[in-house]
Amino acid sequence: MRLYPPVWILGRRVMADFAMNGYTVPAGALVLMSQWIMHRDARYFPNPERFDPSRWLTDAPERPKFAYFPFGGGPRLCIGESFAWMEGVLVLATLARHWRLRLVPGHPVNPKPLVTLRPEHGMRMTLERR
Repeated sequence: MRLYPPVWILGRRVMADFAMNGYTVPAGALVLMSQWIMHRDARYFPNPERFDPSRWLTDAPERPKFAYFPFGGGPRLCIGESFAWMEGVLVLATLARHWRLRLVPGHPVNPKPLVTLRPEHGMRMTLERR
């Protein structure tokens, strides 16, 4: 969810002029926010390209509210967020109970940024029964 969020970029229309870092963003402008970029920012995620589940432990350093936003945020937060988390946990737990999945060597996963982020040529995997 951090390295490969379901949606890689969000856009919001500016309702009123506002100042940001010495610039004025005019009303009506489209502002884009990229989870892909934010979730790889070393200021918030040391060794950002590394898969490290321990970074989510409760004693991990505090991050700003929107340093991590795989489902957006605010009033337009994805309505399916809680369902997606539940479904993901159930599917992964069910599969991992019986199978060990490994990427097939020599078949890299290349992200294809459409409306959602997906592997361009799928993900070739080998399955080992546990």
